Amino acid sequence: MHGSVLQNKKYIAFAEENTVEVLALSRLEEGIEKQDKKAGTFRAKDVDGQEKEFFLAWPNLTLEDIKALGGSKAGSYNNTGKIPYTAIVDPHTLEEMENIKGGYGAGSLMDIVTARKKELEKAHGKGLSRKTLGKVKEADASIRGHLAKGDLAKALAESAALQKKVAKEPPAIMELADKTGVEVLDAAGKRLDELEAMIGRGEKAEAGKELGPLSRALKGTALEERALALLAQTKAE
Repeated sequence: MHGSVLQNKKYIAFAEENTVEVLALSRLEEGIEKQDKKAGTFRAKDVDGQEKEFFLAWPNLTLEDIKALGGSKAGSYNNTGKIPYTAIVDPHTLEEMENIKGGYGAGSLMDIVTARKKELEKAHGKGLSRKTLGKVKEADASIRGHLAKGDLAKALAESAALQKKVAKEPPAIMELADKTGVEVLDAAGKRLDELEAMIGRGEKAEAGKELGPLSRALKGTALEERALALLAQTKAE
């Protein structure tokens, strides 16, 4: 089943947009001890640059990952004592919607998932797309990069653009964009405090250079009026 389903190119493309796969695998350590080729591993660096040992059959998973998955709720659905067992689970309730006992082909699973997905979308609305989530995370990383460099104008502009793009996306996506937006505005508020202090020390020219683009970036926010007022102070005699 691993070869006919999980390594099936059509199913892989389908799963990217339609499922979240959770593997509950037992006796893996036994396979490692016996040097079973299905438990073969290779060493590589993870996303954080840490070198780890990953499985050839599951290239993004370590032994610790698979053990954690097996110990999760995923391991509780199969009460038949037999494998393979596939449960299609409602992500909102974690209740089993349907199951397949024994082996099957990729097409069969795709048909079942498609039918159940329609039921879920009818009840809960459009689901979360991995593609959309990936783009939002990229945008979020870019915004945080600007914040780290102290480039508030760019961070504000990108944050506003992101919030506009995700306005019709599921709540989880909107919440991520909103959280980042709040952090950016908090940073902008602190910077306005610093610029106000600069004006108080007579450093009007320096503060004015930053307040110009910052006030434009804050247009439409709760801080716009304050930024404009501070900018006006830099021009006052």
